[in-house]
Amino acid sequence: MESTSTTRRAVMPQRSDGPENSTPHPARSSHCERVVPPHWHTGHLTIRPGNARAAERLLRSVVPAPATYPALLHAARVLLHNGAPDRTATWCGKLRSQARTPSWATAFRTLRSEALLQLGDLITAEHEAAAAQDAMGTRPASLWLWLAAVRGEVLLAQGRYEEAAAHLDRPAPESGWSGVPWLRAQGRLHLAEGRHQDALDVFSAAARLARRHGTGRLPHLPWRSDIAEALLCSGRGGQARALLIEELAVPALGPRHRAVALRLLATTDTPGRRLRTLARAVDEARRCKDRIELARVMADYAQALDALGDAAGAVFLERATDLAADCGLASYGLQYAG
Repeated sequence: MESTSTTRRAVMPQRSDGPENSTPHPARSSHCERVVPPHWHTGHLTIRPGNARAAERLLRSVVPAPATYPALLHAARVLLHNGAPDRTATWCGKLRSQARTPSWATAFRTLRSEALLQLGDLITAEHEAAAAQDAMGTRPASLWLWLAAVRGEVLLAQGRYEEAAAHLDRPAPESGWSGVPWLRAQGRLHLAEGRHQDALDVFSAAARLARRHGTGRLPHLPWRSDIAEALLCSGRGGQARALLIEELAVPALGPRHRAVALRLLATTDTPGRRLRTLARAVDEARRCKDRIELARVMADYAQALDALGDAAGAVFLERATDLAADCGLASYGLQYAG
């Protein structure tokens, strides 16, 4: 296995627009409109990842049409990245019903499933992803990989590991940047199954793709937190901490990714610092309306209180357990997982 310094050099991202981020050539359309295939990594020239207001303005002002679908999908993703999963789910529901092609209807439905997952509505999120898979089959491959990843993540959160494995436990796809969500979901499957080295290998592969194809036009990909999570599960806390400190220094980090990084960082803190770090994670989880992440952070907060001999830990654990049950979150979901 690579050393930490080697791993970090191998996956260090660089801002570059790879060929898969370039604008695809238009397909023929009976309406003489420009039609492009959907990708999870659809970007936009003017809306930056942190500009939620610009994203909302675009969603309100642009008429849904084949030529505008990529910009609308990107704007909805920017909302999700900036802590608005409720508005993302609402917009994607409207756009799905208005989409003129099955593939773009599936793309909006897939992003809606992501937003519902963040909101802790696992039942509806799984329904959306399953319905989209039934309608689309396996083509186009770039869209199928994203959809399979989202459904796999939802199934994992519910503790349905065998079903998740049916979508994720197979050889890595040769699809470059389009396969990144699938790789990240596969890494989470490996963690759930206790296959920590396999998870580290897969997360590192996704991070190398981030270096090759990443662009500042897209919401941040938290590859450092992914790798750190696998390192923590392997007992390599010092290496994980270094990556998490780097992650928290990234300006484009959204509130959800910040909450995850803080929760993981807290496991490497001294007992006295752990509560302060977890309190920050709670604030970020609430800010982005991520009920699942909030349940995880509160469970860790309860454990930290208990370690200090504070009887309030039992109260926080009860709240975390109730919230997890309300979301349909499996017991594994209250452990590491971002």
